[in-house]
Amino acid sequence: MRTPALLVITLITTTLTFAAPTTKRTPQFSNEKVSVWETIVYPNQELKMHHHENDRVLVSFDDGVLKITNDKGKTHLLKLQKNKAYYLTKDAPNELHKDENISSHPIQVMVIELKN
Repeated sequence: MRTPALLVITLITTTLTFAAPTTKRTPQFSNEKVSVWETIVYPNQELKMHHHENDRVLVSFDDGVLKITNDKGKTHLLKLQKNKAYYLTKDAPNELHKDENISSHPIQVMVIELKN
């Protein structure tokens, strides 16, 4: 039995219309004391290389594991627990890192960067 051409076109259009969600960082607000943003990191996706000039607090809304890799290739795991806050110190000068979600589900966090 042959598949009708209309059905094939519909399937192709549907596939193209519903792209997979992508990791994103959404600013919430910023003032002279703090910058706040929400980040959602999807499974097997990463935040590109970046640098944190200041200490920050991260609040996780999901359990999960982020693999942190710096620009020298050194890695460590950040194991997150749902509804728990974490204090993270500023990055070493001139060092970049990326965050990769190695969990099987999205990880949503709120980051509050403390300004000096």
